Amino acid sequence: MSNNQKLKSDIDIGMLMSQVDRLCTKHFSQNAQNAGINISQDQWLVLGPVWKVEGIAQKDIAEYCGKDKTSVTKIIDTLEKRNLMVRVPDQLDQRIKRVFLSNKGKELMESTMPIMEQTRNEVREGIPDEEIDLFKTVLIKIYKNLTANKNSN
Repeated sequence: MSNNQKLKSDIDIGMLMSQVDRLCTKHFSQNAQNAGINISQDQWLVLGPVWKVEGIAQKDIAEYCGKDKTSVTKIIDTLEKRNLMVRVPDQLDQRIKRVFLSNKGKELMESTMPIMEQTRNEVREGIPDEEIDLFKTVLIKIYKNLTANKNSN
C-alpha cells in the first residue's frame, strides 16, 4: 500500500468533512460562475435565510449559518453594497437590524436556485435517498455533540 493510499484509508472524519465542504463550495462557485452568476457560497448562505424569512434579524442569520456575527456583518455589508439586501432597524428595538432582500436580491435568488439544485444533484449523484437521510442524521448527532460540549464549557 502506498503512502497516499495509507493516508486516505486512515483519514479522520473531521478532515474528510472539511475536504467535502471545500469541494462542495468550489463546485457551487464554479457552477454559478459558469451560469454568469457572481455569488460566493458564503453570500449564498447569508442570502438563503433572508429569502426564507423576510425581515429576519441579523443575529439570527449568524446563528442559522453557524458563522460568527462579525463574518456575517461583513458579508451583509458586501451584499448591501451590491444592492442585494437592505438592513432596517427594528421598530421596537433599534439595536436589532432586520434584513430584507431588494428586488435585485430576489432576482438573484430566483436565478441562483437552479444552480443550487444542479449542485445538490451532482453532489448526491449515485447516492440513494436513504443514505443521504442517514448521513444527515449522523451529521446532526455530531453537531449536537459539539454544540452541547460548547455550551457546557
